[in-house]
Amino acid sequence: MKDMIMLASSILFGILFAFLCFIFTIFIISRFMKRTYKKYEPKVSVVIPSYNEEKNISSCLGSVFSSNYPKQNLEVIVVDDGSTDNTINIVKKYSNVKLLKQKHLGKVEALNYGIKKSSRELVVTIDADTVLDKNCIRDLAAPFSNKIIAATSGNNHVKNKNSIIGTFQNIEYHFSNLIRISFSTVFDNGIWFSGSLACYRKSAIKRTGYFKKDTMAEDQDIALELKRAGYKTLNVSTAVGHTIVPDNVKDLYIQRSRWWIGTLQSIVKNRKLFSRKSSPSILFLFVNQYWWSFYSFLSLPLIIYQINYWLPYNSQTILDISSYLFKWFSLLGPAYVLYKLPVYGISIYSIFGVLAGIMTTALSISALRIFRDKLSFQNLLAIFFYFPYTIVLNIIILISMLRTRFWSRSFYIK
Repeated sequence: MKDMIMLASSILFGILFAFLCFIFTIFIISRFMKRTYKKYEPKVSVVIPSYNEEKNISSCLGSVFSSNYPKQNLEVIVVDDGSTDNTINIVKKYSNVKLLKQKHLGKVEALNYGIKKSSRELVVTIDADTVLDKNCIRDLAAPFSNKIIAATSGNNHVKNKNSIIGTFQNIEYHFSNLIRISFSTVFDNGIWFSGSLACYRKSAIKRTGYFKKDTMAEDQDIALELKRAGYKTLNVSTAVGHTIVPDNVKDLYIQRSRWWIGTLQSIVKNRKLFSRKSSPSILFLFVNQYWWSFYSFLSLPLIIYQINYWLPYNSQTILDISSYLFKWFSLLGPAYVLYKLPVYGISIYSIFGVLAGIMTTALSISALRIFRDKLSFQNLLAIFFYFPYTIVLNIIILISMLRTRFWSRSFYIK
């Protein structure tokens, strides 16, 4: 029985290692490629759906109007989704903002209302808690000189990153953004799509029937529908916004549960995209979502089993146990294995452990440098202890799938 479990562990972590190697290879290739776009600054509508955002709406609008995009080419629309706080009164202070009101119908209805009332062919959508860098709108719009481009998505950076959970999310966001731009650069087609910082071709959105409520991730769904209609979507590395992330585990669970299940719904709904003719970026999205869903069911039991399996060899004293667990849940583990190679020799576990640690660390530090974040003690500490955070994310995925109607046929849209 033990041999079978260890074999299963080897296979599972071997696949995980191969997955990481593939991502690392795409990243390396992307560093030798560069996609540039000629200056293109068409008229753009900025649509901001808002619900009880009195704390954030001023900063968001301020960043839009202080951007480097030509002011005469900007139309700014705020769609209030039935706010009960002071959001509407704050927006009314901006004479150059078109305020639209609706009952509390949800973000999808607010987005569609704003897009339909917009007067421009390009529509930038921004969450009300997002603050844009000065060149963000310009960089989001530039690729649309190519008529096959239907949507672009920027990179959100974490605004409230000083808490423990915020610091880990900061590293996670940078890591995910690095993967997104690497695939988009190498394959000229985007993968994960964030509608909280995006630009759409209005005619393409209209052709696909606007945003829909039949998934919990309307932005990922519309991106896939656009691809089905023959368009491309891109991730733009230089289009940067700063957003507020959950500051406690409960809110993190609510957000990630919606993201994960919503993306699963979207790829099942648009499953015809999964074919040999599809872009590697699209194939990666499908494989990534299915793989991590499967991995979430097996990873925690296997990790617990492996920790327990080797614990008797490291339990002579409390200090030994503490040292053993510390190495398991930090980058000290791969470093220790590398240090002990002359004693223990090379095995499949040592290869996986050391190389996986090296690659994830290299990707994380590269992401910090590329997105101009600091190699601060706080960030480096989060990278050093990042493994426990990934376990938390996998547990969230697992609970999300068990608590929803995931297994019911009616959960998916045909």
